Amino acid sequence: MAEAKPDFFVSTESVDVDAETLAAIDRGIRDADAGRTVSIDEARKMIPTWISKFESRKPR
Repeated sequence: MAEAKPDFFVSTESVDVDAETLAAIDRGIRDADAGRTVSIDEARKMIPTWISKFESRKPR
């Protein structure tokens, strides 16, 4: 019988993250802890607006 695989990948390797990304992650964790979240359905509806917002930005 095949061994069941988890739905996620766990790595013990460290990942370098810049300060801006780390700050955004920390804000997201604080927001989630404070209950400021949306359902997956609401998030899916928001994705097209995020894509169009960032497609119009000038490349770095």
